[in-house]
Amino acid sequence: MAKQTTDSFPEEREEIILDVLQRQGKIRVTEVCDILSIAPSTARLLLQSMQDKGLLQRTHGGAIPVDKPEQPKSTRDFSEIENYEAKLKVARLAASTIKNGDYIAIGSGTTTYLLATCLHDRQDLTIVTDSFPVANELLHDDGITLYIAGGWIMKRNSSCRGLSAERFFKELTVDKSYCGADSINVNVGTSSVDFDPRTEICVSKCGVQRYVLVDSSKFNVRPFIDKVMKIEDIHHVITNDDVSKENIDALKASGVDVLLA
Repeated sequence: MAKQTTDSFPEEREEIILDVLQRQGKIRVTEVCDILSIAPSTARLLLQSMQDKGLLQRTHGGAIPVDKPEQPKSTRDFSEIENYEAKLKVARLAASTIKNGDYIAIGSGTTTYLLATCLHDRQDLTIVTDSFPVANELLHDDGITLYIAGGWIMKRNSSCRGLSAERFFKELTVDKSYCGADSINVNVGTSSVDFDPRTEICVSKCGVQRYVLVDSSKFNVRPFIDKVMKIEDIHHVITNDDVSKENIDALKASGVDVLLA
């Protein structure tokens, strides 16, 4: 199909997209950009507008006809995240510390996934990750260069694990690393429910500046046996503003910068 000019009427654009949907059953944002010669942000707005009109159904990264069921997701479903609002506040504050041109690592987990959703349309950003959901979220952003570690895939959170993933991060030094935690304790540090958190450790420590993203509930979880980072290894903790003053003071006394969402 020949590319359309950017000054075509909205109705013409909609007809073109509906024609593609009828012929192939789905369309991706990248295809919309290529066919209509428009930016990804404009393509997303166009698809959203068409969904609002009942013309199609938006999916992750594109759209399908309204009468066609969406295919099952191949990675973990993040549609129902526990403590969603608290984690989103943490993610948004973390996103504010990321500047265009940064070279960063994003670890696996729900809060870090939400961080990824806040980074669309950033420019000249390089991201390394062990998380398939994070990579899939940012795959089609033109301003982001994306690398994923590889290795065997942990089904619990769709993350890369094993020796090849560890080597990938051990050989890297990035400006900032952003990782979550299953528990954080001011005396122990961060810990993981996974029996072998060596890849998590490598992701966390590859940053010149190391950020830990935890909603306030993680301070109330007893430490797990597998430690990821000692308190002295952490530079910044981003959490909610309902964390106890005792925990905040203890973190600061250990030299940790605390950012409250």
